[in-house]
Amino acid sequence: MRIAILAVTEKGHELAKKISAGISGQIFIKGRDFDSMKIFVAEIFKKFDALIFICAAGIAVRMIAPHIVSKLSDPAVIVIDERGRNVISLLSGHVGGANDLTLKISAQIAANPVITTATDVEEKFAADNFAARLGLLPEPKDAIKAINTAILRGEEIFITAGNIRLNLTPKNLICGIGCKRGIFAEKILSAVDAACKIINQPRDRIKLLATVDIKRDEVGLIDFAKDFGREIKFFTAAELAEKVLEYKLDESEFVKKNIGVGNVCEAAALCCTCGKFALPKTKFDGVTIALLWAV
Repeated sequence: MRIAILAVTEKGHELAKKISAGISGQIFIKGRDFDSMKIFVAEIFKKFDALIFICAAGIAVRMIAPHIVSKLSDPAVIVIDERGRNVISLLSGHVGGANDLTLKISAQIAANPVITTATDVEEKFAADNFAARLGLLPEPKDAIKAINTAILRGEEIFITAGNIRLNLTPKNLICGIGCKRGIFAEKILSAVDAACKIINQPRDRIKLLATVDIKRDEVGLIDFAKDFGREIKFFTAAELAEKVLEYKLDESEFVKKNIGVGNVCEAAALCCTCGKFALPKTKFDGVTIALLWAV
């Protein structure tokens, strides 16, 4: 997932750097990257998969309240005090991954994880958590609550709970690819396999490839797509640059100097759809890969 870490004080900034080292989050500092947190959060709420606020919980609640829509689509939201004592899973604990991220950060900075979802507190199976970890979309939302409630009551559940049925639909992936000139198809395949292994998903979940249009004549990439049996969509540097600006994507100055835009894999994937990242930009040998859940 792509993670934004927002800090409002110097102590918060220092903690943000410590956290980012473990989860590869992008740090945004008040007074440097934004002046109004209210305006900034409105801009990025749907652009990142997780938002980490290093501030008072009340501030974070007020910032996100106007933008909350559904547990199936909202980003994970976590709040951490500037001393790093408590890490609070505030929003989208299961489907958004806030609970798992809370535990990871807490272990990293030796903090107290605060998780309040009933199934986690009671150490019970949760249908939506199960679905999220397997890359499945649980629908409808009302069925999630009904089945999780039945589990908390100790009832046996099957595919249906009474007249309630929960559908777990496999989600497809879009693979954004950046690569060096002269790359061999085998190198790209190795990188794609490694990327899928990181998120514990079979590569057959990938239904579409995307990259920058100057790679139209890249033999290794074309051969890989042909052998893999997937279409490649090509986007101009200008189209990618629009996504870099819109989603505040990290850029490589070296890549930007050579092709005009400093982020290929994430930007190309986002040109195809506005889904959440299963795997943000990840570097392999001569290849960068980003995996985006298709909506």
